[in-house]
Amino acid sequence: MEPGRPPRIAFVDLTFNWPPVGGCWVDLKEVMAGLARRGHEVCLFVPVWTDYYPRGDIRAELPFPVRKVHFSRFTFNAWHLRKRLGALVREWNPDIVFLGDGYHLKPHLLDHFSRSFPTICRFYAYDVNCLNLHYWLYNEGRICDGGFLTDPGRCHRCWHPRGSFKGRLIEIAKGRPDRHPELHFTQEYAAALAFTPWYRRNLPKWLARAEGLIVYNDFIADFFLPVSDKVRVIPSGVDTRRFQPQGNRAATRERSSRPVILVPGRINDELKGFETVWEACRRLREQGFDFEARVTAAMEFRFEADWIVNLGWVSQDKVPELYRDVDIVVVPSLWVEPFGITTLEAMASGLPVVGSRIGGIAETLVDGVTGLHFEAGDAKGLADALRRLLTDPTLRERLGAAGRYRAESEYDWEVVIDRHYTGWFESILRERHAYPRHQ
Repeated sequence: MEPGRPPRIAFVDLTFNWPPVGGCWVDLKEVMAGLARRGHEVCLFVPVWTDYYPRGDIRAELPFPVRKVHFSRFTFNAWHLRKRLGALVREWNPDIVFLGDGYHLKPHLLDHFSRSFPTICRFYAYDVNCLNLHYWLYNEGRICDGGFLTDPGRCHRCWHPRGSFKGRLIEIAKGRPDRHPELHFTQEYAAALAFTPWYRRNLPKWLARAEGLIVYNDFIADFFLPVSDKVRVIPSGVDTRRFQPQGNRAATRERSSRPVILVPGRINDELKGFETVWEACRRLREQGFDFEARVTAAMEFRFEADWIVNLGWVSQDKVPELYRDVDIVVVPSLWVEPFGITTLEAMASGLPVVGSRIGGIAETLVDGVTGLHFEAGDAKGLADALRRLLTDPTLRERLGAAGRYRAESEYDWEVVIDRHYTGWFESILRERHAYPRHQ
């Protein structure tokens, strides 16, 4: 690092798209923008190949420079990524390399860059330990109890049932359209050579080379602790200026208005737990409770019941509006949600949250303080929690106010970056200056 030059950090993400289709890219963008505001020089490096996924599809301006490399289904593989993306990053000459999303190709870049630069690897979800990213056994309807790091053969069979791996490779070679996400994940898995004994043997060594492995909850941390002593649990954040309380909701509505329950997220995804919400609300309606439930489904869902409304797909810039005229937010995930950004958005908006006692939701939501927990998939438990909130507006206000305070003090992006990133990066640079790595 040259004296007087600001720290230079290269961010590499193999799936980045904007406007984003998921929270992981919001997370990366906010970290980059926050570091840039603090005087760091940042640049995002992305591949562009959109056959199966919007990799590198950036249609809006970002507050930092972006450099792109175009690929095809024949060149989007470990060798070309190391060579072409690696050359572009090296030319920029960063002080630190930060790897965002990338599934099984990401460890290749970790191995490549860590030989020359301190390299940090972020795992927003299960992108190295599960081929379907959800750590969920779909054929058994339950959370997995293994993972790629301990039993890669089982993972291969789970995602490629009945020997379908070769057939999918043929479809990819012929350029067949995806039955998302089958070909998308299989192409990346094959392009990383993750099906080979060589990859599986080297994976723990590559992970151990990282300057830090960032995860979002203790459950995921346990996967990587056997291979690295540099695992850090760092929360995601929320922009508390965008997401703010609407004020006294009860006072701004007509007295006859019924309470509104919001279920944000993709309800067409079975792991989001909408069936649990439906059953809980059905029970409450039979008991005489009157309320409106709002959902967001990208697909067309029609409900005969007059108490449920599908708002459809909501773009990122319109998300804060979702929370402005509701009373309760439900986050009913069945899978071990790595973090659960909707929980934070609701808390920042001053709303009580009823959430599954699982994964990141269980860690960000404090039961009885900022909201209420229920066991994942337990419709009766959810109905009981909702009953408490529907019958007690004062409780709703108290939990919502506490949620807002927790969002501001623990999860505001400025707090997250100052508390978890800037000091850490400075210590890495000091160490590198004293003990430079061999090129």
